[in-house]
Amino acid sequence: MIHNQDVPIEIEDRITKFEYGHKLPRVQGEVLNNQRLATLNWNNLLQTCRTGSYGAFLTELQRNTVDGYVEEWNPALLATKANAEDHPDWDTAMNGPHAAGFWKACQTEYDTLVSKDVWEVVPRPKNHPVISGTWAFRIKRYPDGSMRKLKARFCARGFEQTEGVDYDETFAPVVNWTTVRFLLMMSILLGLETRQVDYVAAFVQADIDMDVYVEMPRGFSQKGKVLKLKKSLYGLKQSPRNYFNHLSSKLNQLGFTASDADPCLFVSDKCICLVYVDDTLLYARSQKDLDDVVKGLRDLNMDLEEESDVAGFLGVLVDRRPDGSIVLLQEGLIARIIEALQITHLHPKRTPYRQGVLTADLDGDPPNGTFNYASVVGMLGYLQANSRPDLSFAVAQCARFTHSPKRSHEEALERIGQYLKSTTNKGLILKPTPLVNTFNTDIYVDADFAGGWGYEDPSDPACVKSRTGFVIEIMGCPIQWLSKLQPNIATSTMEAEYTALSIALRAAIPLIHVIKFVNAAFGITQNALVSFKTTVHEDNKGALTLAQLEPGRQTPRSKFYAIKMHWFRSWLKPNEIEIQYIESKRQKADMFTKALPTAVFEENRKLSCGW
Repeated sequence: MIHNQDVPIEIEDRITKFEYGHKLPRVQGEVLNNQRLATLNWNNLLQTCRTGSYGAFLTELQRNTVDGYVEEWNPALLATKANAEDHPDWDTAMNGPHAAGFWKACQTEYDTLVSKDVWEVVPRPKNHPVISGTWAFRIKRYPDGSMRKLKARFCARGFEQTEGVDYDETFAPVVNWTTVRFLLMMSILLGLETRQVDYVAAFVQADIDMDVYVEMPRGFSQKGKVLKLKKSLYGLKQSPRNYFNHLSSKLNQLGFTASDADPCLFVSDKCICLVYVDDTLLYARSQKDLDDVVKGLRDLNMDLEEESDVAGFLGVLVDRRPDGSIVLLQEGLIARIIEALQITHLHPKRTPYRQGVLTADLDGDPPNGTFNYASVVGMLGYLQANSRPDLSFAVAQCARFTHSPKRSHEEALERIGQYLKSTTNKGLILKPTPLVNTFNTDIYVDADFAGGWGYEDPSDPACVKSRTGFVIEIMGCPIQWLSKLQPNIATSTMEAEYTALSIALRAAIPLIHVIKFVNAAFGITQNALVSFKTTVHEDNKGALTLAQLEPGRQTPRSKFYAIKMHWFRSWLKPNEIEIQYIESKRQKADMFTKALPTAVFEENRKLSCGW
């Protein structure tokens, strides 16, 4: 029986009714895992107080009773450590300090689903599979880490579905963060009004496309009964696709057209809409235009909540400053990274890496395992991709060794954390240059030729791969950036630079389509005084010369690789794309390809990030 003094008696009584006799989910993997946990020696546990308020286990030591040596570490406890208090399971939620709030959230969720006619309660079918369901709990927080609300959601276990029986197509797009940053920049440039819209129980607003049966939710079950879905419940494989198609059809009825370059970007004659699953950002020249769109969606039976401005999106705080600039901040995520790394005792650093190349370190010391390496890399990847381009090179280096980290790789992650300690309140600054006569797009491209040669294992082909780095700026604002190893081995500096040039333009050309699509909606292209100009800044004269040859021409030494990469030449003049030389010291992409000295790194960061 669940018992907690913080839970009101009426809630405790309700919990008691369904705690006994509950049918376990029909998932063999979970049953086996529960059996494994039941056999553990829970008296031999090593705990740590440095993992945060949830006081997770660091590991469990199973010792041999004869010699006392450690026989194994239980990975289930490492998963427990990674599953922080923001995502509790049923037992944790109903026994924790927020038990009453979570139970109220369950009741609200159940009542909402019933009111929306998501299902009908039917007898258990004999000739059709019934998938199980689960409660997903979450403490939603603001970007600064403070608690926003408690949320409970009833989900189907979609991994139990069978293709062709209860699902078919599953693909659903999400908006590119490059498009989000571009629209934020445009909101400054054109003085646009913004609004954020969140759809209530979004997926269940879309009809289901096949017959799907689900077990009744824990706490609300009826003997011999199951749910036959009428709407797309969360957790089903096809739910995101069904909802995206549903929302797209509503936007089309309101006069919106989707972009070919980004299917989640919708434009009408007065408003622009960005869609990321159930979050929507609206941009328009006036509040009335935004009000008309919101009213139109409600008239089409879309249940939604609206916020007055874009203050936070997908965990990124959009901080509007008095000088008209926007700063993208993720202080909450940075705090979680520092906490996960357990580096409160280490001093801050001025750069996110040491000089040199991070190698596989095959003969190095094994990892300590005091934190989940892959989890930290994932959080850092989200951070650098959204608001911290200064981390890109360091994170890309660490990500290479996610599946076999050594102690040296853990230290590299800790070094990034030390750097974040000194720059917690920093983020990408968007402050576009005023629009006068030209709408400028600048692409800075760099490559590090065979940067790992002489450092990494010479028998590993990756040691001679070159690294591509680029940053795309629109009106002086960084919109997209990348740091990654090239897929093929370049045999010269020119080939490495030319490959990087091709990769950068492969990313830039779809973005140029988005730029023109949005600008046409706001009437910028109708102004004869405004022209579009895209400039690629290249610091290798060999690559520059090769790129500017007429389509179809190449030098004898470049023929074997130019043939597969020279496709982008057709996009050069007269298509407003120009490649020009830039001095290496002014090359903003330099910090994406190599570990720079502190002074040079800070100078590059100032050029790209604005601080």
